[in-house]
Amino acid sequence: MMLSASAAALVAVVLLAGAVGHAAKPSVLAGALRAHDMFAPRLVAPLAVAVPLAELAPALLAAHALLTGRPGELRAAMSGAAVLLCGYAAYAFHVARTREEVPCGCSAGATPMTVWVAVRAAALAVLAACAVVGADPAVTAAGHRLVIAALAGAVFGTMLWELPSMMTPPPNRSLR
Repeated sequence: MMLSASAAALVAVVLLAGAVGHAAKPSVLAGALRAHDMFAPRLVAPLAVAVPLAELAPALLAAHALLTGRPGELRAAMSGAAVLLCGYAAYAFHVARTREEVPCGCSAGATPMTVWVAVRAAALAVLAACAVVGADPAVTAAGHRLVIAALAGAVFGTMLWELPSMMTPPPNRSLR
């Protein structure tokens, strides 16, 4: 069940990176939400504050569960993460299909909103669900397995994090 711990670590790392990025540059997320034109203007600022908190909660709970060997806590964290990420996937898919040339707002990056943003969120939701199913005492065992799971989670999290920007063609630039 090492795969479940790696999946949980991956999801936690990505959510933590998202929360930190949003908190570091809150105007980027607010600007993206305005560009998406999905919410009343009065809701944009509160949403820009709520999003990083919603990402931080399951990330910290999962990290605590992995470090202390609490499978019930890990299931709760990953269940919350799966729900959040399913919501992100549905939202991203809708925005990508109904708006052109809008920013993603993903962790203060310049990534455009594309279907790949939705695919990344859906993949992370599936991984969170897998971590829920596999969360047993062996998954959250401390020691060398936790280190391996954390490292694997960080590597795969980075790869998934960069997926949308890697799948977006660069802007046309003339060569001089």
